[in-house]
Amino acid sequence: MKQFRFGILGAGGIAHKFCNAVGKVDDACVAAVASKDQKRAWRFAKRHGIEDFYSDYEHLLAREDIDAIYIATTHNFHYENIIACLEHNKPVLCEKSMVPTAAQAQEIFSLAKEKKLFVMEAMWSRFLPHINQARQWIKEGRIGNLEAATCTIGFSASRDPAHRINNPVLGGGAAYDIGVYAIELTTYLIDEPVIDVQSILTRSETGVDKTDSILLRFPSCTANLQATTAATVREELCIYGSEGFIRIPRAHCSHSCTLYNSKGLPVKRFQKNYGNGFVFEVRETMRCIRAGKLESETVPHSATMQCAKIFDKCFENWGYGIIPVSYTHLRAHETTLH
Repeated sequence: MKQFRFGILGAGGIAHKFCNAVGKVDDACVAAVASKDQKRAWRFAKRHGIEDFYSDYEHLLAREDIDAIYIATTHNFHYENIIACLEHNKPVLCEKSMVPTAAQAQEIFSLAKEKKLFVMEAMWSRFLPHINQARQWIKEGRIGNLEAATCTIGFSASRDPAHRINNPVLGGGAAYDIGVYAIELTTYLIDEPVIDVQSILTRSETGVDKTDSILLRFPSCTANLQATTAATVREELCIYGSEGFIRIPRAHCSHSCTLYNSKGLPVKRFQKNYGNGFVFEVRETMRCIRAGKLESETVPHSATMQCAKIFDKCFENWGYGIIPVSYTHLRAHETTLH
């Protein structure tokens, strides 16, 4: 089978993890990387043995031998980066959160459908073995009827106002960076439509959200989600049913989950080590594109759209959202994730 060739936009820390994951897939490679900072692109290419690097995105996107683009820039650039990829007929795997609004998500997915191109948000945690084991237990009725869920995720981020977490121009804030995990993992496990959203937040000195509390209502249950970049917290996701519950410590990146009965006693523990968790989304991207699919069953467009609608509702409640920024105005100041 022909080797699958990825191109990368943005050469920050998250792109290094992705590149390492591609290296673990036998019939895949990263053929080129592009960054607005030529030195950064050169260093990235040298470190990973990538043949070509560029100081602009246009030259990479114009290449006909690239099978898909992985986008690793900050949230404020995602929309325009994705549109540029689609206009160059390139399938896309874009870092989470893919886009901050449902309107942008709808435009992207409509264009992708029109051009018959694959697009997926890089919600890598949905592919992890322990998450899918927990989902299977729920579908098997091991905890009975769903009644409630809780998810907490957070860490103590840099206090530097220019850091991407704190900078509103770069799409900073807890919701876009880690709240997306709480939303998209909880909705994946419950597997029901969200019918109501309530939320409160605490803002940082720069105006971005630093602690978010989000209440989601589903037809069968409710879920309380909390995301913070202001403190290190005990991270876990719990799904409670009439006959027991499932506890997943550090759900977005751990290796295990535990099933409890109605008396609160553990009855089964699942654990599977997987190495670089990005390997799953790399393989899924390749599988879907080779099969001619426009979206993944695990991270479908509807999941990204639902999350974006939750963001919209939260920011509407909070009276604040992402600051509109012109991509061309910030081109010389590209920032990449991590």
